Formats: sequence, structure tokens, C-alpha cells
Amino acid sequence: MTGPLCGHWIGAERRFCRSADQVRHYLPGMRCPLHTPNALKGLPEVPPGPGRPRDWTTPHPPRTPNPRDKRHLTAVKTQETAR
Repeated sequence: MTGPLCGHWIGAERRFCRSADQVRHYLPGMRCPLHTPNALKGLPEVPPGPGRPRDWTTPHPPRTPNPRDKRHLTAVKTQETAR
């Protein structure tokens, strides 16, 4: 199985980039270093900050069911039913 691929559309070549080298997730999708939003604007890349926790790459454990989550639905009185 391959890793993530760059999803940037190269219009002049009528194809997607599909590079798998150092691909990261950005708002427009997965991008390689050549096609990041800042690289396309000609700006330097922003260094990674301290805000991202280290354990983001590990999935969260499944949530244990809580009996309070399964409450019965109650009828709400509207103006028509209140008369």
C-alpha cells in the first residue's frame, strides 16, 4: 500500500502531481513541498509550531457506551397540542 499522494492539478500538463515524497495535509488537500499553498504563491514555508500534539497520529480509543447517552425521547408540547 502506498502512502498519500499529492493532489495538485497541473493544468499545463493536464494531470495530477501524484508525488509521494514528503506529502502533508493542507486545507486544499494533500500536497508535496513543491505544491504547498505558500510554494505556489512564492512565499517561504511557515515552520511548524508547538500547537500540534504528538499523539495526533494515533487514533483515539473507541468510546465506551454510557447509559445516559440512550435517553428516551419525550414529546414536546406545541401550541396545537397544548390547547
